[in-house]
Amino acid sequence: MNSQTAVKLGRRLRQLDTMLEQQYSIIWDCCCDHGLLGMSLLQRKLAHKVVFVDILSPQMALLEKDLHVGFPGDEHNWQVICQDLKELDVPEIESQLFIIAGVGGNKTIQFIESLCAAMPTLPFDLLLCSVHGNYAVRQALIEHGFGLKQEQIVFENNRFYEAIYVSQNSTQPISATGGSMWDRSNTDHQQYWQKTLDHYRKKAAADPAAFGPIVANYEALLIAG
Repeated sequence: MNSQTAVKLGRRLRQLDTMLEQQYSIIWDCCCDHGLLGMSLLQRKLAHKVVFVDILSPQMALLEKDLHVGFPGDEHNWQVICQDLKELDVPEIESQLFIIAGVGGNKTIQFIESLCAAMPTLPFDLLLCSVHGNYAVRQALIEHGFGLKQEQIVFENNRFYEAIYVSQNSTQPISATGGSMWDRSNTDHQQYWQKTLDHYRKKAAADPAAFGPIVANYEALLIAG
């Protein structure tokens, strides 16, 4: 691959890529796996610098070799860091975006909390796509003062995802069940809503106090539609 060859992205990563149009000082591609999304953002020149972060050292070593070949340092500004996101030393500069995709909801929330603790007075943006636990992730975003920029439902490999783009500079409220992402006429969205509702109904049967309100919130989406 070279920087002139388009990076091939699956549906989920392509959706995340297309949601981004704003320029940033630094974009952090966290839990980056093979680094495909970050490479695409390097090609699009959406940031002065793209930082690839993952804890898997053999994979990060291969990624660094690929970047040296496809995105030479005299043309592209990038860095590879093999480290837990919760231990990152984040510079205190404006206009930073952290992409956190492909991990579970609990870990995503841990990352959100660690980043907010690391930058208590410096607003930043997040682009999230966890593999589950979106209701709790959205609640964490609300608690930490984020506002919505964009949200989309993505269906890839028989799995549903929520792509959530937020900013501490946005005043648009975040809904714990999602708002603008729902298309009631879309059969995939109908299936995702039913699947999510069934999941929380089962949990509510065992723990009504904890999960009953969540069921009511998802049922309210049908009424609102």
